[in-house]
Amino acid sequence: MEIVIEKDKAWAKANKTLERRNFGVKKGDKILLDPIEVAYLLIKSNAKVKFKGKAINIEDVFNWAKEKRKNFMCYYFVYEDLRNRGYKVRLKGDFLVAKNVFYPISEKVRIKIPQLNEMLKNLEQLILAIVDEESEITYYKAYKIDLLGKHEESLEKIKGYFIEDRVLTHNIEIFTKFFYGSEKNGVVSLSLIESLYLAENGWLEGVDVEKLYKLVDRRKYEVYKDLKKRNFVVKTGFKFGSDFRVYDKVETIKDLPHSKYLVTVVDDRDIAMSEIVRCVRLAHNVRKKMIFVFKENGENYVAIERIRV
Repeated sequence: MEIVIEKDKAWAKANKTLERRNFGVKKGDKILLDPIEVAYLLIKSNAKVKFKGKAINIEDVFNWAKEKRKNFMCYYFVYEDLRNRGYKVRLKGDFLVAKNVFYPISEKVRIKIPQLNEMLKNLEQLILAIVDEESEITYYKAYKIDLLGKHEESLEKIKGYFIEDRVLTHNIEIFTKFFYGSEKNGVVSLSLIESLYLAENGWLEGVDVEKLYKLVDRRKYEVYKDLKKRNFVVKTGFKFGSDFRVYDKVETIKDLPHSKYLVTVVDDRDIAMSEIVRCVRLAHNVRKKMIFVFKENGENYVAIERIRV
């Protein structure tokens, strides 16, 4: 096979093999090829590549390709891996499209979850193909998720009192029945966020609500309230390196189920891929799904989990 490079374009004569394997875009008697496809066909199919009538080597092809496609090597390694797995891959803008839509990304890149959410606008899911410094690839599925729990609460008023950075109460039921706080020696210790939520809704007396407002992380509290509105039991996720761990439903503390999600508030901050991978792998290891939340016309939740392709 012969591939001809003409300035910004590359093409090969139309043939059934290329068409059958979903290479390029047919135009007349030619198939127009993406720089990624040119490099792949050169390596895998022993294609001859010519520029200005002369054959050029692999180094020249790669140097040409990297000028034509941003993050060329990252895209090439993912493209090659998917082809090796038997996928017929097409390149569409920033994406590789096969059975799923793949987004190649280097482990060195930092991303914003709202930007990832924007990519998901017309997709059920997007597969992040993360290329590490040794050119190995791991795949992570990202998708929007509308969280809904099954927990119902019918709380009665309780009394509490401040001790440093938490609120204590002798009402054991708030822990044993509704799983607020933690209980030791007949005393329940409530977090500041739990205390503010209970006080704001008129279920906790004896504390200064304004003082609580000054002490809590306002943004985390907004997410906490949203999760409570969605009928979840919400606890700290500190031991798992997240903001919250979330339970679908808790009927009794004696038969406590596994929490279903780990939730971290990210908003529009830049996040290193290594941070995302750590969070997702840890969540997977403890049988939970990792959820990232940001605010944009309300709270938005994006789930990311490792997959096999």
